[in-house]
Amino acid sequence: MTDQPISVSIPEGYSSIPLGDVVAHTDLLHAIGGGEGARPDSVSFLSAITTLLESLVANGTRYCGVGAHLLPDGDPLYSCLTVTVTDAVGGPRNPRLVLADLVQSRSADDTLKLSTLVETDTHPVLFTEKVGSVIPRQHGENPATPAVYQLQAIVPSEDGNSLVAIEFSTPDANRGIACRKMIADMARSVVFRLPATSSLDL
Repeated sequence: MTDQPISVSIPEGYSSIPLGDVVAHTDLLHAIGGGEGARPDSVSFLSAITTLLESLVANGTRYCGVGAHLLPDGDPLYSCLTVTVTDAVGGPRNPRLVLADLVQSRSADDTLKLSTLVETDTHPVLFTEKVGSVIPRQHGENPATPAVYQLQAIVPSEDGNSLVAIEFSTPDANRGIACRKMIADMARSVVFRLPATSSLDL
């Protein structure tokens, strides 16, 4: 985790989930979990979501949001968006070498999936796209394993010291690719300082 300040434009349609102080938002979490008289499974949900938020913060996540976007076909697409800032391995160096090392390490452990290194007008970006799966809650003997479309954009700082990872996930695996441009625009908007703009400073 790093204290590197950044700015990034969050697309319209997302509602932020509070990350700063999980304890301070217990009322919100209780409301989501069903309140004081919650069923045991709601209490488990509350515990799980609290643990998840604490884990996100510990791993350098600066933003987490859920959103709904109306696609041209007329149906909404629901998704989750996170922005994480971490230290890059290797210290100051060319940001393209940082991304090249990421490609090499992910190739070695078979987590590269479909990846593209793109030179934007602001900085190089590594895009990784895949359709994965999540472990479902147990409802019956043979629960279906839902597919999840995931798109990640990794942006290195100019000195190669820091990385911003923008991660987009949706359970609509067939229509998720419609948001490629949105994530690409987000990646282009990343600035490794605090500019005087209306963007979200993280």
